[in-house]
Amino acid sequence: MKDLFGNEIMKKPEIIEVNIYADEVQEIEDPRTSEKWIYIGLIVENLDKPLLDEIIEIRYMNNFDVTSPYFKKNDRIVHWHDIDGADVKNIAKRWIDYILDPSKSGDKFYAYVLGINISKLNLEEFDSEDTFNSVYNRFFRSAVLYILKSAFSNNLIIVKNIFHEEGPQAHHKFFPWHCIRKIEEREENIIFDCNEITFLPKSHRENEGGDKRSNLIQLCDLFLGLCVGLLHGIGTGKKEKYRKELLDLFLPLFERMINEPYNPNSRYQHKNRIMIRFFPREKTKPGDIRRLMDQFYTERPILYRKNLLFGRKQTNKG
Repeated sequence: MKDLFGNEIMKKPEIIEVNIYADEVQEIEDPRTSEKWIYIGLIVENLDKPLLDEIIEIRYMNNFDVTSPYFKKNDRIVHWHDIDGADVKNIAKRWIDYILDPSKSGDKFYAYVLGINISKLNLEEFDSEDTFNSVYNRFFRSAVLYILKSAFSNNLIIVKNIFHEEGPQAHHKFFPWHCIRKIEEREENIIFDCNEITFLPKSHRENEGGDKRSNLIQLCDLFLGLCVGLLHGIGTGKKEKYRKELLDLFLPLFERMINEPYNPNSRYQHKNRIMIRFFPREKTKPGDIRRLMDQFYTERPILYRKNLLFGRKQTNKG
């Protein structure tokens, strides 16, 4: 837009307030290459267009009557590696259907997965006594910056809270505060209303000491599990049929995330909103981590689709 003199009128930045929800996969082996990977999963909630209440409504299908025979079925904890029956699978399926429909989730659901190939990292650059937390801390900051800048570019972003599933990061001397401090020092358009990351339980059931915000931790776990399951494949046990149904449902979107990350015409409208990237493309050398930002990439084999499901040694506890 231009003024009467032909000068470009600069659009005034919006103020966007967000909550960030995070989960991780600690270590998993690629069955094709035997390389070790860790994954960071993030979901961002724009508080002007709340996601949490909508996800809770979808969980219970708007039926909050605790005496209803359906309430208990819909009150199950959704954890990717514990999906062992139709009740949990059906909750997960409704959430995936919501993600796949941009008319419902297009301005509310923002998600990013970052996969780090630790077999290609020069581990001398990290704490040898606590390699996982040292690597995770470094790349968590990168992941937070990427999704905020991709989803809400040219706006003033106020991060009200960062929520993370309870895990070993809570006891690390740097992780709860380091990411927040470093971003605020270096980014003019990102402000934090919190000094530390808040760690939430997996359970959303308040009568068990849970937290209703953990519904979005569970959604993050599901989204991360879908991505990792498609990349690394799943087993062949009887219970895997439930996860297979969910992977088949999510696969068309994931293929576009991998192969068409910047396609503005995708029917899922995932550009700058639902993303996955990997690092590094090549083996790093001392000092490379700070220089090789072009080592991020998106294209990678989808082993689930290729049926490379056997001979997999998995240490993932995510």
